Amino acid sequence: MTIKKRIAKALRYILPAQTYRELETRYGRREAIRWLRREGVLELTVKVAEQFDYTVQSGPFRGMRYSRAAVQTRHATPNLLGTYERQLYPLLEEAAINCDLIVDIGSAEGYFAVGLARLTGKPVVAFDVNGNERQMGKEMATLNQVDHLVTVDQWCSSATLADLTRGKRALVFCDIDGGEFNLFTPDAVSALTGCDIFIELHGTQEQNGNLIQRFAERDRIILDHPKETAGIDRLRFLGADAPRMATEYRAAQQWLVVRANDVSSLRNLADTLRDQAYAADQELCRVRSEILR
Repeated sequence: MTIKKRIAKALRYILPAQTYRELETRYGRREAIRWLRREGVLELTVKVAEQFDYTVQSGPFRGMRYSRAAVQTRHATPNLLGTYERQLYPLLEEAAINCDLIVDIGSAEGYFAVGLARLTGKPVVAFDVNGNERQMGKEMATLNQVDHLVTVDQWCSSATLADLTRGKRALVFCDIDGGEFNLFTPDAVSALTGCDIFIELHGTQEQNGNLIQRFAERDRIILDHPKETAGIDRLRFLGADAPRMATEYRAAQQWLVVRANDVSSLRNLADTLRDQAYAADQELCRVRSEILR
């Protein structure tokens, strides 16, 4: 084990989870930027952005504008092509149409948070522990005139997620590089019965299997990343670099999609109405007591 890994392991146990996660994501982003710059990807990404006028070209988020800061700090070409995580789009659009609220955990620069706000006109609560990413997310929301719909916050705990979605048909979108195993506790899973949930899985086969099993009573779908690269034809102006710029540069990962349990959602609504009726009865009894007194 290297010294860096030993320090990281020690810090995981010493620091609060939120602080450790922020340091981890900042370090990961910095290392990614170094690699992208060394491989010439950042330079080519800027070239693509200028060719596309910093605008997403296809998919459900077509027409969404990208900020210069976002383009200069990541491999944004698949995003600008409109092909990024494209295997999710049909189910994601369906869930977005049916929901009351969108929660994006690990929102980064805001591709999905801002894109879904533009697409639906519905409120979005976005979380990211990296302050630089949060700032870019806010800039993207303003640039696309949905800043009145998008709220950007720092840390989403299991309790926060449960509170946000209570009594709502929410779309929960989560990509937090392994943090999903701590976020979706049994209590959080129970609170999300009326929600559509999209979780990118980052663990071992055993870890992913354990998380999937937490949703055993729900309708679940596993989506693989597409094997074929899309959008190369739109990048012909890059010549021989077109194929490598169209790829997402990621290991083979899967998404867990959990469909909303409408019966549970209706049951939650019935419980809410019953509680309101009970509270009204209690208030009526109190008023009557005051009068008789």
